[in-house]
Amino acid sequence: MSRINGNKKPIAIFSGGGTRFASYVGMYAAMEDLGIKPDVVIATCGGAISTAIINSFSNNAQRKAYLQSDEFFNFVKTERLTQHSRLDKIGWYCLQKVFNKEKAPTIENVFDNFIVNMPNDLSKQLPSLSMSFNTNIKSVFIGSELLFSKNQVGHARNGKALYQKVLFTDPETAANIDLEKINIQSESYKNTAIHPQTKIISDITVPMAMRISISDMFYMQPAQYNGQHYLGGAIDLVPLELSQALGDTIIMEQKQSYSRVEEALVRSVFGFSGNERLGEINNTLVNHSIDTRSIEKELQNHYVKKYIEWTKFKVNITLPQSHLKFKKDMEVQWAYGYNKVKNSLKP
Repeated sequence: MSRINGNKKPIAIFSGGGTRFASYVGMYAAMEDLGIKPDVVIATCGGAISTAIINSFSNNAQRKAYLQSDEFFNFVKTERLTQHSRLDKIGWYCLQKVFNKEKAPTIENVFDNFIVNMPNDLSKQLPSLSMSFNTNIKSVFIGSELLFSKNQVGHARNGKALYQKVLFTDPETAANIDLEKINIQSESYKNTAIHPQTKIISDITVPMAMRISISDMFYMQPAQYNGQHYLGGAIDLVPLELSQALGDTIIMEQKQSYSRVEEALVRSVFGFSGNERLGEINNTLVNHSIDTRSIEKELQNHYVKKYIEWTKFKVNITLPQSHLKFKKDMEVQWAYGYNKVKNSLKP
């Protein structure tokens, strides 16, 4: 692909990286080295951790060093599973959802059914991250506000909106977002459980915005902020419409498809097909597409991954066994992201 013209406004989307945080930081480093630093980075799910790190440090050497730091290593290795990781709980639940093709017919219990314990306030675990948005590195984090209470769980939805997409950013960036221009008009979003209007919150800290955006349903407990509950960026994993409203040159991934379980959970909670949405996005002409569909294969054994431990009849995760191995994993991830961008956007 050709290099981005200097008079364009590039917007980068970092979405759904799971625990492959360093790959996005490597992508950002390559963009800077190519002279195409994004005007705005839009972050969803796992990409929010990467964007928080980019937001918190002034250069790529510092960002890379933080990824390999004691602080970040301790944060990753202390993930703890809940009782819902048992296959007779989350496994049976997922199996039921795979075979139920209805679009969010009932209000799911996302309050209690999650497999990873995560503190609500991550600033204590990650004190090196900036509390305030860096206006020199503009970013938008995506999350979803719950529009129902716990006592409504299990009730029929009856066509009601259950979630509202929320953008978390600084006041200056917020002022440049026309909410009327970012509504999703796709076929896959008809009759969903999503409120038709998006809202913006611009008085939030970076760690809190990050905690909200990574709060995948059934993976971790919803985040709480100002008396409200929030899930993560899966409500709009690849926010194409937002990026088009903010800039004229879009840098985004061509992502792998949702698994059967992932597709089923998105459908049961939000009421749309994640794979139909990805298909529509992949068929949309964008300026620069980074093909990361092979990321699981190419980064195998270099990130925290969920797997089934049959001897214990539960879902488990592959935590890093040593800090030395973790440093290597971060190096491999970073190089993957860096080289993907360099090879895709080279002159």
